[in-house]
Amino acid sequence: MSILVTGGSGFIALNLAEVLLKRKEEIVLFSRHSPPELALQAFKSHEGKIHLVKGDIRDRGALEQAFRDFHVDRIFHAAVITANQDRERRDFRSIIEVNLLGTVEVLEAARMAGVLRFVYLSSSSVYGKNAFQPEALDEEKTSPLPETLYAITKYAGERASLRFKDLWKMDVIVARVGTVFGPWERDTGVRDTLSPQMQTTKMAIQGREAILPPGGRRDWVYSRDIATALVAILDTHHFQYDVYNIGPGVEWTIEAWCKNLQGVFPHFSYRIASREEAPNIHYHLPRDRAPFAIRRLVEDIGFQPQFGLEEAFKDYMEWVRQVPNFWEN
Repeated sequence: MSILVTGGSGFIALNLAEVLLKRKEEIVLFSRHSPPELALQAFKSHEGKIHLVKGDIRDRGALEQAFRDFHVDRIFHAAVITANQDRERRDFRSIIEVNLLGTVEVLEAARMAGVLRFVYLSSSSVYGKNAFQPEALDEEKTSPLPETLYAITKYAGERASLRFKDLWKMDVIVARVGTVFGPWERDTGVRDTLSPQMQTTKMAIQGREAILPPGGRRDWVYSRDIATALVAILDTHHFQYDVYNIGPGVEWTIEAWCKNLQGVFPHFSYRIASREEAPNIHYHLPRDRAPFAIRRLVEDIGFQPQFGLEEAFKDYMEWVRQVPNFWEN
């Protein structure tokens, strides 16, 4: 039996692949695009088995073929178009088709195959305007109020997934992923919100000056913590809830990240943008959102995040050292 990961060439999916392959699992990465060759080469050191399937989640036949060919019994649904406002204006229909209708196709294929568990990867964006409150964002107390098309389709995907759970007694869990950064992140052409950690690190390597917007304090969550938490959800036998926030439980600033970068890259500089100038680093929100409450994740799943600022920076720099040309591919 195997685990299928939709959006298998995306960076959260690649972090998931690493964790699962280390556990000697058999995995299927389903995506319209092949994963980067450097990632595939790195994965060869792990003992699990990996299958690559090119396909579109809107194609029910391709999904059903993958389920049959590889005896899929568990699934992480991570395929998505993470759209900014410009993409919304020019490609409104595709965002809805992939993020919502594609989710329905994956759910239906999973239902027909009788999968044992379906984990839907959602997003902090579903909280919308309510994310900018003083209190931590709680799965029960904070009502979702999505505004962007990406957020709207992610929340609709959540509700569709949980409706499948109710109608057909499927084992479905929703994981709301926080503001993520980490290894294997790159510009895939369908992810318009590249992390400021990646943006500033590329500038540091190039010896360029980073001009930061004000703010930048958030509970930034490392992709390897995300992957480990998702696998913990896969392994959990009994759940008290349908929806879980995945975050680090701590906050820090991009300015603190840049200070660490200066210790590694002496020619790198950064500053906060003046009122008159445009930053060259983007945080993708008008202001800093509240952090995730992660009580459910800790108490119900038993997961403890491992990567705060210093741990994540050290690990990320080691990954950059191992794949120095990754962003050139």
